[in-house]
Amino acid sequence: MRKVALFAVLAIFFMSCSETKRVTYLQKVESLPVEVLQQKSLLADPRIVPGDLLSISVGSDSPESVSIFNKLSSSSGTTENAMTSSSVSDNSTYLVDNKGIIDFPIIGKLNVGGMTRTEAEEFIKSKIYPQYVKKEPTVTIRVENFKIAVLGEVKTPSIYNVPNERVSVLEAVAMAGDLQLTGRRDNVLLIRFKGDGSKEVARINLNDPNLLFSPYFYLQQNDILYVEPNKSKARTAYTVPPMLTLSLSILSTLLGITNIIVTLTR
Repeated sequence: MRKVALFAVLAIFFMSCSETKRVTYLQKVESLPVEVLQQKSLLADPRIVPGDLLSISVGSDSPESVSIFNKLSSSSGTTENAMTSSSVSDNSTYLVDNKGIIDFPIIGKLNVGGMTRTEAEEFIKSKIYPQYVKKEPTVTIRVENFKIAVLGEVKTPSIYNVPNERVSVLEAVAMAGDLQLTGRRDNVLLIRFKGDGSKEVARINLNDPNLLFSPYFYLQQNDILYVEPNKSKARTAYTVPPMLTLSLSILSTLLGITNIIVTLTR
């Protein structure tokens, strides 16, 4: 009996260790070499895609020279509002159409689809200076409808708005209330929609410490994360087809009748 009890304790111990390995994020991250940890991660820089709502403000030492390029200034009459307003109204944003184009004041149609936010800022600046202004202006772009979706085995699956346009995959998991114990942490599906209309699919291992340096560590707008159920959840979710249930019921009835007949004929 002692051997059986010892075997049971050891079995529970090893099963517990195995489960811990499955649910722990960034396992053994502290064992990574210092030079690796000091490497800079790829900075988040949203890439503009069709459907984005862009807030674009143009600044300068002489505000009056760039006021014509600011929607807020033209609608309210004050350039300062265009620089400091924290809440952007609908008529102050630019909708990126299906071809990646926005209609910018004075300049006209600009194709910014597929550019990063930084690239688009430099691109618009090059269209303004030096053709329209004598001093080099500043151009600031914000993606007003930056959002991500987290689905599957998380506590609160939903679509989440990200005001600061910067969110890591771990932050997205936290926003969704963390993964359920039934969720696979080693095989999270990422679906990304690119500026040219194509899609990119990748698998993310939340257990892997090298995730910190992955190109998918920071999410882009409209990214979708799907957390798959593990094997135990998949097994409990299995439902027996109606026809199979009916067949088993008929078979059980026939076996019962057969058993009665055999008993009576003895």
